[in-house]
Amino acid sequence: MVTRVRIDKQGRMVLPQWLRRELGADPGEVAVQRTAEGVLLTAVTPVGEVRTGEDGVPKLQLGRPVSNAEVLRAIDEERAER
Repeated sequence: MVTRVRIDKQGRMVLPQWLRRELGADPGEVAVQRTAEGVLLTAVTPVGEVRTGEDGVPKLQLGRPVSNAEVLRAIDEERAER
């Protein structure tokens, strides 16, 4: 299937909804890479973002579920570096 999109004067291109869903792309970044076959688009998953929770305490939002074991391992690694 071929889908044509327009590029505006500022160089912006709107990807069709079906493609954004297929990429799993939320508003944010998409990696663009030139390949032998053409151009490869990959949704970029942010590593993490610090937000303030409802209780006013900062919380790290990773964009994916994190297990308790991962949190404890990260704490242990951080302490070991001190």
